[in-house]
Amino acid sequence: MITTRIWNNSTRLFLLSFLILFFELVCIRWLSSYVLYLGYFTNFILLGCLLGIGVGALLAYREIQLVKYLPILLFGFCSAILVVQPQVQPSFQNFIFFTSSITWLRIPAYVLLPLIFICVTAMFTLLSQELGRLLNQFAPLKAYSLNVLGSLGGILCFTLLGYLSLPSWTWFLLFGLMLLLFLPRDRSFGRNLIFLCGLMIVIYASDYAFANIWSPYYRINVIEARGEELQRLRYSEAQENADFYVLFANGVRHQDLTSTEDNLKFYTYPYTAFSQTPQYENALVVGAGGGNDVAFALSHGVDHVDAVEIDPRIAGLGSHYHPDRPYNDPRVTLHVNDARNFLEMSTTQYDLVVYALPDSLVLTANSSNIRLESYLFTLEAFQSVKEHLKPDGLFVLYNYYREEWLLKKITDMLRIVFGEPVYYYYDQEQDDPWAFTTIFAGPKASELINSRLAMVPASPNNLTPATDNWPFLYLKNPSLPRFYSIALLAILALSAILIRVVAPKNTINRYGMPFFFMGAAFTLLETKSIVNFFLLFGSTWLVNALVFFAILLVVLIANVIASRFKFSRVWILYGLLLIALVANYAIPLNAFLAENFLLRYGVIVLFLFSPIFFANLIYSSAFRDTQHANVAFGANLLGTMLGGATEYFSLYFGYSMLIAFAGLFYLLAFISFRRNQS
Repeated sequence: MITTRIWNNSTRLFLLSFLILFFELVCIRWLSSYVLYLGYFTNFILLGCLLGIGVGALLAYREIQLVKYLPILLFGFCSAILVVQPQVQPSFQNFIFFTSSITWLRIPAYVLLPLIFICVTAMFTLLSQELGRLLNQFAPLKAYSLNVLGSLGGILCFTLLGYLSLPSWTWFLLFGLMLLLFLPRDRSFGRNLIFLCGLMIVIYASDYAFANIWSPYYRINVIEARGEELQRLRYSEAQENADFYVLFANGVRHQDLTSTEDNLKFYTYPYTAFSQTPQYENALVVGAGGGNDVAFALSHGVDHVDAVEIDPRIAGLGSHYHPDRPYNDPRVTLHVNDARNFLEMSTTQYDLVVYALPDSLVLTANSSNIRLESYLFTLEAFQSVKEHLKPDGLFVLYNYYREEWLLKKITDMLRIVFGEPVYYYYDQEQDDPWAFTTIFAGPKASELINSRLAMVPASPNNLTPATDNWPFLYLKNPSLPRFYSIALLAILALSAILIRVVAPKNTINRYGMPFFFMGAAFTLLETKSIVNFFLLFGSTWLVNALVFFAILLVVLIANVIASRFKFSRVWILYGLLLIALVANYAIPLNAFLAENFLLRYGVIVLFLFSPIFFANLIYSSAFRDTQHANVAFGANLLGTMLGGATEYFSLYFGYSMLIAFAGLFYLLAFISFRRNQS
C-alpha cells in the first residue's frame, strides 16, 4: 500500500512538472503569436509563469483545490485574446520596434504587459498548488530530481511538436488531456470538462479560420492577391494581371512573394546602382525569406547564390509559392540556419553580401532581450562579413529603418569596421528619407562616386555601436526605456503584494532567503550562458531547445552528486563557483572557436555551464537539508523574478555584467545561509 502510494505520487510529480513546463512553453508561443508585438516582450510572460509557479507552491498548505478553477480561466483568457485581438503599442522613445499599419486594439506596453502578466500568473498559480503539495511528499532532493526530469520531458515534447510543425490545437489538446489527471473528481469535474472542450473548439476554430501555418518562430498566414490589389497596396508599376502572395507572421505583413518583373526597385540596386553593371560570381543573401532577393540575384546573372534563412517554414513556402521559383534553381544553395553561425563556419569568399530585410518580431530566448537578428548587427558580425568579402566585394543592407539615428548608427559601425566610405540611397520623394534606405559598404562601394543614383556619403556620428556584449542595435544609447521601467515596476509591485498575501508569515524571511537569492543569481547565469551559446552556435529554435535541455541536465547531474556526497564545507563550493564566474567574465568567447566542431562544442559546454554546475551543487546541498521543500522551491522561483528584472540592466551595461550581479546574489545567499545556521 505504501509503495503504491509513493509510486503514484512519483508519477504525479513527474507528470505535473512535465505539464507545467509544457504549458509554460505553450503560453509563451501562443500568446506572442496572437497579441501583436508581444513577441518583443516574451520575458514578461516568463516572469508571470515563474511567479505563478512560486506562489502556487507556497499555497500548498491551503485546503482548497485551486486547479479546478483553471479550465474556466483558461477558456475565458484565450477566448478574450482571440476576440479582442489586442496589440502592444510600442513606444519609440530611443527604441525601435518593427511594426505595421494594422490597427486592432492598441494598448500601451506598460498597461497590456501587466494585464497579461496577471492572467498568466493566475493560471500558473492554480496549476502549481498541487506541485507544492507533492514536493512535500518526498525527500527534498528526490522531489527536485522528479521535478527536473518532468521539465526535461516537457521541453522534449514541445520541441518535437515544433519540429513536426503541428498546429496549436494539438498543443492544447495534449495539455487538456493531461490536466484531466489533476482535476478533482467532484461536482466541478463535469463543468471543467465542458470548458476544456470549449477551449479546444475555440483554438481549433482559430487555426482553421486563419489557415494558420506554425513555424518554430511564427504563426504564418499566406494570402493570395491579384495584380490590382498589388498596385493598390504598394506597387505603382505592377502589371494588372500579376499574381502574388503575402506572408503574414504573427499577424504582421512580413513578406510579399512577387516576381522580379513586378517587384520593388530597391532589390535591383546592388546590380544597377553602378555606372557599369558589375558581374558577381558568388553572392550571399542573409535573411533570404521567401526568395525575392535570391530571384533578383539570379535575374542579374549571379553564378551562385548562398541563401540563408532561419525559418524552415518560410523558406519552404517561398519554394512553393514564389512565382519565379528561385529556390528550385540549381545555382542556389539554401541554408536553413542562423546567419551569424553560417558566417562563422563558412570559408567562402563572396563578391556580394546582402542583408535582405532581416528584422524579426520575436526574441531569441524568453529570458533575454535579444532578437533573432541582433547578432547580425554588431561590430563583430560586420567584421565577419568583411572577412567573407573578396578584395573588390560589396556589402548591401536595406530596410525600413524608421528613425534617422538607426541609419546613422549602422553607417557609423560600417565605417569603423571597413575603414572606408559608406554610402546610402533613399527616394528623394519620401517624407522621411531614412524610412527606407539602401546602404552600401565594402571595397566596391568606392565605385559609387559616379553612381546612377543620388548617393549620400555617410558622415560620422557619436552613437553607441552594437557589440556582441551589448547587442542592442535598436536602442539608441545604453539606457532602460521608460515603458520598460513602468512595466517592470508595476509587475514587481504586483508580485510583492501577491507574495505578501499568500506566503505564510515569516516563512520567506527565515527559510527561504538563501533560495530566493540563489534563484535570482541562477536566472542571470542561465541568461548569460544561453546568450553566449546562441552567439557561438546560432539562435535557431533547435539550439534554443537543446541549450535549455542541457541546462536542466546539468542541474540533474548536480542534484545526483549532491544526493550521494555531503559537502560539509560549503564555502569550497562557493569558491569554485567564484573561480568559474571570474573565468566566464574574463576569458573571451573567441578563445574557443576551434575548427573541430565536437571539440569546440565540448569545451564551450564545459566552460559556459561550469558556473551553473557549481551553483546547483550549492542549491542541491542546501535543498537536501530543508524541512520545507515547497517553501524553498517557491522562494527560489520567486527569486527568479528579481533575476529577470535585473537582466534588464544588460541594456545599460551589456551581458558580461550579469556575471557580476550573479556573484552579488550568491554572496547574499551565502550570508543568508550562514545566518540560518547560527
